[in-house]
Amino acid sequence: MKKTLSRLMPLCLTALLAACATPGPQQIDDGSKRGASAERIDWSGLRLRLAAGVATDPGIELGEREAGSLQVRVPVADGFAPGKAEVRPALQRRLDILATALAAEREVAVLVVGHTDSQGSEMYNLQLSIARAEAVAEQLRGRGVALERLAADGRGEAEPIADNGSEAGRAQNRRIELLLRAMP
Repeated sequence: MKKTLSRLMPLCLTALLAACATPGPQQIDDGSKRGASAERIDWSGLRLRLAAGVATDPGIELGEREAGSLQVRVPVADGFAPGKAEVRPALQRRLDILATALAAEREVAVLVVGHTDSQGSEMYNLQLSIARAEAVAEQLRGRGVALERLAADGRGEAEPIADNGSEAGRAQNRRIELLLRAMP
């Protein structure tokens, strides 16, 4: 019995130490491995389809990010009740238009990023922005964008695009961004 224990002791210690080891650096997705997939996507065509769909809504902005990705900025000052994450009809109509174009693009991943103004605590705004991004992702999923293509995140008040000192600036900062890129 003692021999078995003495033989198992080094093995157990090795397993225990391996379990406590610090994991190596995680791989960061910089988009470099999506080259082939990104090339299959007609980004200019997608941008034109999105632009045609939102032409009647001048608040929605389309922009390019790095090569092989687009950004759709959707103002949500009227899209959610203050402090709430339930999507209002005005935002639902905008998402209907966007979902029609996005559902057809099966090679495009959509990261929904929520933003808030600076009213309230930083933690509250972060949680609210995440909840709103998840609500928008769920709306897109319900309109035909596949779940495996959707992700949601929130930035709270951390990335303002306007001055939070005025109501107009705060309204601009309350937004959702859809970051479109090639599926990994």
